[in-house]
Amino acid sequence: MSLTDLKKGKGGPVKKKSFTVDEFISDAENYAKGKPELVKRGEGSDEPSLDLAQAIAFAEQQVADKEKTKASNKPFRHATFTLSEDAIAQLNKLAKDSKLAKSHIIRILIEHLSSQDQQKQLSTLLGSKTL
Repeated sequence: MSLTDLKKGKGGPVKKKSFTVDEFISDAENYAKGKPELVKRGEGSDEPSLDLAQAIAFAEQQVADKEKTKASNKPFRHATFTLSEDAIAQLNKLAKDSKLAKSHIIRILIEHLSSQDQQKQLSTLLGSKTL
């Protein structure tokens, strides 16, 4: 692999503002005050320049949106629960015989139980011999 393989291929040429080093250095004071003249968003950007409070609010909104998207992309959540040795052995046997994941088997059993009417659910749950 060469360095040319790492070259960014798409996106087209980016126009850069031309200014001298002296202009850049003198603009550092404006930048420190939050009002740079030379170094701003790209010229092609449609977004307006933001002050500090707006930038913070915008960043917080992006983080919230990202977390919401992240949460909605996960169909399952990790859960921790305790099983007896007998239940673990039975679950392992079911998984081995059916070639299904143990979590998938548990989801199937939960779906089956929840699809029953309430009376049948209660009789199944209360009639169970497991502790």
